[in-house]
Amino acid sequence: MELEEQVRAYKDRLRIFLILYFFSENYSSTDNPTYRKVFKSEVRIQKIDFLIRNPDYLAYELLVEAKKNVAKKSEIKPIVKGIFQRGEPQFRRLDMERFFFGAYEDIDDVIAFLKSIDFIGFSSKKSTDLKTIEKSYYITDFALNKVSTALVGLPALKWYVDRCELINTYFGNLTGSQLKVAQYEIDEYRNTSFKEFIGDISETVRSEYYALYNETL
Repeated sequence: MELEEQVRAYKDRLRIFLILYFFSENYSSTDNPTYRKVFKSEVRIQKIDFLIRNPDYLAYELLVEAKKNVAKKSEIKPIVKGIFQRGEPQFRRLDMERFFFGAYEDIDDVIAFLKSIDFIGFSSKKSTDLKTIEKSYYITDFALNKVSTALVGLPALKWYVDRCELINTYFGNLTGSQLKVAQYEIDEYRNTSFKEFIGDISETVRSEYYALYNETL
């Protein structure tokens, strides 16, 4: 594997694990006593991952939230401004393709790796047409110990940790389907052709920001 591919695989594993960690709920089971947290639905993983990988779309969704909830308008302003001042829509962007139900990337290898090192457990069911459904991801005791003693404190992970916490603050209560609906409201996202990369919307965000705050990004 080339160095670039190794780095990409490393980032994918860490990013997906952090999504599972920060957006999961407490869990206990006598059948699997080492499972401590649970995250349900691959769709939700994909939609949260899209917001992490596309800071311009996250900024847009934050502006939508600011328009819907006036009480949050002032606190969201510096968040969106900071995203653009740091150049995140360009430097942090990691393209995703449009598939049948929006942004998607195969994460089977990532999940298999996380399971192989005992960071997660996994369960699913088969539908009548043999499709895999009702995917659940369980964070283990071992993984929680690693997070508390090492992972979250790594400087290289700080941006991802902060971003997960930010998304969780404003959109953590949404299901995968609700996140998908919100993303489909954006023209560029909705109109992207199948198997094409979903395009940048920085200029749209700049326009929306100006309309809301009467100043430029």
